[in-house]
Amino acid sequence: MKGGKIVSVLETNLIDYIFLEEEEEIPVLVVSDPLSWRPPEDRRHLQALRDKLKAQIAFVETGQINGVWPAYSGGLVRVQVYASCSLTETARDFYDVVSNAMAESNMELRVKLLDA
Repeated sequence: MKGGKIVSVLETNLIDYIFLEEEEEIPVLVVSDPLSWRPPEDRRHLQALRDKLKAQIAFVETGQINGVWPAYSGGLVRVQVYASCSLTETARDFYDVVSNAMAESNMELRVKLLDA
């Protein structure tokens, strides 16, 4: 939360939440995704996710992550998306493409569907 406001996928220029996964010592960037995949919202949803995930990549590639963890030396970073709505085929395809792109930046993408 930022200033009492819940941050989500719609705030593309903000990191929703970040923590260190202690067992593996991996920084985890969290994306909260409450949006629906039903038309016509799906187009807005895809664009918001695209922008949000680009910002996550930039956060790591530009070294902004070192402002949070000065000891970070370029290891794996995980992006964990917590989704509220079931994924459509379009959503799954999108996440596959993004996952491959993130792998090129030493980042791992995971998507977890929250119980409704």
